[in-house]
Amino acid sequence: MKLAEVAQINPPRPRNLGLSGDEPTFFVSMSAVDDLTGMIKSPELKPFGEVCRGYTYFEEGDVLFAKITPCMQNGKHTIASGLTNGFGFGSTEFHIIRPGPSITAEWIHFYVRRPEVLSDAANHFKGAVGHQRVPSEYLENLELPLPPLETQRRIAAILTEQMGAVEKARKAAEDGLEAARKLTAAHLRAVFESEEARGWPGRLAREIGVVSGGIQKTPQRKPSAFHKPFLTVRNVQNGWIDLSNVERFEVTPEELERYRLVRGDLLIVEGNGSRGHIGRCAIFHGEIEDCVHQNHLIRLRCHETASPTYLFWYLASPDGRKQLLEKAKTTTGLYTLSVSKIEALEVPLPPLETQHRIVAELNAKLEATQALIRSLEAQLEAIRALPAAILRRAFSGEL
Repeated sequence: MKLAEVAQINPPRPRNLGLSGDEPTFFVSMSAVDDLTGMIKSPELKPFGEVCRGYTYFEEGDVLFAKITPCMQNGKHTIASGLTNGFGFGSTEFHIIRPGPSITAEWIHFYVRRPEVLSDAANHFKGAVGHQRVPSEYLENLELPLPPLETQRRIAAILTEQMGAVEKARKAAEDGLEAARKLTAAHLRAVFESEEARGWPGRLAREIGVVSGGIQKTPQRKPSAFHKPFLTVRNVQNGWIDLSNVERFEVTPEELERYRLVRGDLLIVEGNGSRGHIGRCAIFHGEIEDCVHQNHLIRLRCHETASPTYLFWYLASPDGRKQLLEKAKTTTGLYTLSVSKIEALEVPLPPLETQHRIVAELNAKLEATQALIRSLEAQLEAIRALPAAILRRAFSGEL
């Protein structure tokens, strides 16, 4: 059957809903709909007078179908239930599907969430790129199987149970992933906030290494025949050097000698005002020959008494991050580092032998942590794929 033969698409709202302007009314924004389960996770109650104009009207048991990209493809489609006063309002980016007597809302809801339907609907988008929408005509002409109501309810009950199990599995995987991501901070805290660490002498960064800035690009620079690899902020990620897009830059022989990176140099992001990016750092391991760096990266080249990897782990620890942010904060509320601020960092510095032991222990623990995180991420990805597989089985007659 065509959907328009068994349901109303965007039915008109009643003329008089009989509510005063301040009456609490059910409201569903697009963000309130969970894209994996198709459930309304966070509905709101808003004054009737605030939502009765300019928003989409729906009633108890209606199916809300997100028509705009990418919400449509992501599965933000749901059934309106538990509504105050039996009706509500929501985003204007919902199509409303009201089931007729021969079809259930659950049957429509599960059918339109099938990957095949969502993919086909995307082929019928209208509008400008970035604001494309599924026209109501697509839903009106959408063909779907129509078994007896008893069969619809039986299959819908199985699907509801299975989707509930998927949601529990997803929640467990997300909780496990969140806990695993906190392990890194816990391992670092156990080292740098330990009783042993309290006995280590504090040393300023300028005492344990040479801190320097990089090359600044200016319009007044004279051309040079030396085109060398040039690392910028985007190349320095949390703990690793991203070499997927490395610029080349003209430098003089004197600049090459002064700014050339050597194995073991610690590169620290000066920042762009953002709290999250400030102090991001990574160790240069000699990945590129004759490589220099820009002025927004601060280089710390350790003396023989300090391990760059030990220093990296300290700066990544909660205590190190706290110190970086305190020194980076400006009077305007932004965050930025400088050579002098890095030089003034105080690092708890045990003997070199102890540093090497700590690095070895942390590397082993954090490698295991990363393996756990990768495993949980793969598990979560597999769980996210389950609803599509379940729906394929249901509508191919396997339930």
